[in-house]
Amino acid sequence: MDINEVFGKKVLERRLSLKISQETLANMADIDRTYLPDIEKGKRNVSLRVADKIAKALNVSLNCVEKLFPVGTTFSFEGKKYQVALCGKPRPARGECKTDVYIKGIASDGEAREIKISVKQKNADFLENKMSFDRACEIFGKDASGIIKQCLLSIQDSFVADNLVYFEKKGKTGAHTIKLGWKFELLNKLSGEKSGALKLTEEQKYDIFAGINLSENKKNSSVNGQIIKNSGVANYILNIDDENLTQDTCLKMLQPIEEYAKFQTIYFACKALNYRFDRNKWDGPRPLSVYVDWFVDNGKLDAHLAFDNPLEHNGNEVGEKLRNILNELKIKKFDDLRGVLSPNVKCYFGK
Repeated sequence: MDINEVFGKKVLERRLSLKISQETLANMADIDRTYLPDIEKGKRNVSLRVADKIAKALNVSLNCVEKLFPVGTTFSFEGKKYQVALCGKPRPARGECKTDVYIKGIASDGEAREIKISVKQKNADFLENKMSFDRACEIFGKDASGIIKQCLLSIQDSFVADNLVYFEKKGKTGAHTIKLGWKFELLNKLSGEKSGALKLTEEQKYDIFAGINLSENKKNSSVNGQIIKNSGVANYILNIDDENLTQDTCLKMLQPIEEYAKFQTIYFACKALNYRFDRNKWDGPRPLSVYVDWFVDNGKLDAHLAFDNPLEHNGNEVGEKLRNILNELKIKKFDDLRGVLSPNVKCYFGK
């Protein structure tokens, strides 16, 4: 068993012991969700930086908050004393909600108080790292397509200037790689040349952090076997970086999401989705904000960048089309592309 397999097995065991999904761990560790399956199977070389982020996320578990509020114990919040009636992780039937820890307290006068916490690691970058068209509509409303397209056009030159085919490794892009398009992510800082600030209303910011317009399945999640209305919609945010929390410290660190969101600048970033020729694979059906429309013209492989209908085309659709074209052109080795590429396609041949 090599080092990647050992690390992956440990990650899997720890994640299952914490009863958290791959998506939850990815969000806590601030890494792409699609990396985790391969990491846990030992099929991906993990950088020290990513390994450190995963290790910290697994140590700063949601349990470190849950364990502070056992059922039957009491806590004081905003000048009032409550007894814990329910505490746990809301779990939708499918996907993930915004609340990581749900706490229901009952005061002596019968008042019920719900504290629905979104737990974040300090210095985490991702806010939405697997943006789909449906999720974009939840956040931006009926003009989601127009808002995203405006973002894309503001950095259009950076897409046009980019290489689409890599014969040699360049930066993080490996050799023998063909671009399928770019994903769309929301972050709390700029990230690369294909990034910019979003112009959002306070309501839209609020939804990104709280999940006001999530699907009914995600909003009304199950907490310890009970379906609780709106349990998946967070109302507080907690930024932590270690497990050494006390109940009092935890409660003092809570920030109302409605207030927190007002002062946040939210950025978008477009990250490449690539076809790795030697492995004959790409990272699944990720929705693409801009996709590469590959086609054959007079026996030459050509491409057009499509900015219309952002997030309505995905990696599998574009990847399968490209793979069929390569078969049609009888491309057996990557270097065979040299004879069939259109001069319009920007390529990187190395220094």
